[in-house]
Amino acid sequence: MSSESKLEDDLEFMNKYSRQLGAYGVEAMAKLIKLKVMVCGMQGLGMEIVKNLTLAGPGAVTLWDDQNVEIKDVGSNFFLSEGDVGKN
Repeated sequence: MSSESKLEDDLEFMNKYSRQLGAYGVEAMAKLIKLKVMVCGMQGLGMEIVKNLTLAGPGAVTLWDDQNVEIKDVGSNFFLSEGDVGKN
């Protein structure tokens, strides 16, 4: 049995990803849920990419950033607060 057929039989999966399935199709979603992604850089654009990518449902997302948080980052990264300034 193909992985696409197994996914079509999984009602929980079909309900959870119904919108993505409509846009991507079952074959693409079967590949997406196995996908492992690494995103380097968590400034404004990187964080927005991570958010949208994560909502699509890949198997794993790894984040990497070696920069300390600056006050300007708080305005563009919704996961940060002023208490994070100076931390990695």
